[in-house]
Amino acid sequence: MKSWPIVFAVTALAVFAGAAQAQPACSPPPEEGYRLEPSLEVIGVTDGAPYRSDVDWMLDRTTRLLPLCNYFSPVGSYSLRSYSLDPFTRTERVLLCHGATAVPPYTGPCPPQTP
Repeated sequence: MKSWPIVFAVTALAVFAGAAQAQPACSPPPEEGYRLEPSLEVIGVTDGAPYRSDVDWMLDRTTRLLPLCNYFSPVGSYSLRSYSLDPFTRTERVLLCHGATAVPPYTGPCPPQTP
């Protein structure tokens, strides 16, 4: 359980690195003893309409993310020097069905119902 924040911080850093081209990095800790824990908060998810690609059914998922620069004091309390960076969006393709078989975690019908 103790390693969860470390895994989360490493994951957040990896995502920050992927978005670094569009986003500025967090500033270094303000004083000796402070620590920085960047994070990404999901502030919105939008799914597009399902579409067919060969035998697969997919949809485009757009996620809006808010990068946060969280600072903690030497005694571990959250610092009011923390701040957010500009939000950004990321779009990814999500596989729903391969042929007539649903791909987990999708549990709907294959082919999906289109509006």
